[in-house]
Amino acid sequence: MTIETLAAWILSVMMATVPPGRSTRPKEARETAAQGKIRYEAIANAIAKVSLDPKERPLYSGPQGREKTAALMLTISLHESHWRRDVDLGLGPKAHGGGRYWCMMQIAVDSGKTPEGWTRKQLVQSRERCFRRGLHILQRGRKYCAKVKAKDEHAFVNHYASGYCDRGRKAVAKRIRTLRRLLKKHPLPAQKP
Repeated sequence: MTIETLAAWILSVMMATVPPGRSTRPKEARETAAQGKIRYEAIANAIAKVSLDPKERPLYSGPQGREKTAALMLTISLHESHWRRDVDLGLGPKAHGGGRYWCMMQIAVDSGKTPEGWTRKQLVQSRERCFRRGLHILQRGRKYCAKVKAKDEHAFVNHYASGYCDRGRKAVAKRIRTLRRLLKKHPLPAQKP
């Protein structure tokens, strides 16, 4: 699958799920529908690039593992930020989850840098960095939770949410229900032979 095809699918899901231009609070979240669509296009492109990057390990195996990886990152970013302008661009006091969480994936960076060497500001400046860091956290959870033989198929998402394979189940269950609902309503684009 191409980046363009996957990005188009992601954009269609975003537009149907949280139509842009409707946020009124906080004031930093306000934008027109046209401005929001342009921003959504950039978000969709970043998710597609990161999930299709051959240097990155997908979260799911199988023929559409990378596309499912993109769908999971899209779902997590929906729950973490609702793709609001202020969170995306790091504007205003409500954009950082109390000062600790950054970008649409709400990456915890207390001070200093991420393991990749990115500052909080750099996560907000680059959507690709934001989603790449989120993917790396999920990949680490996938590896760690497999080692501890977590019974839940999505225990690695618990790890993303709480830092533990067996905590955060209620919040994660909600995200997985959203993922399944989105995939049912908006099936992944078919793979070309």
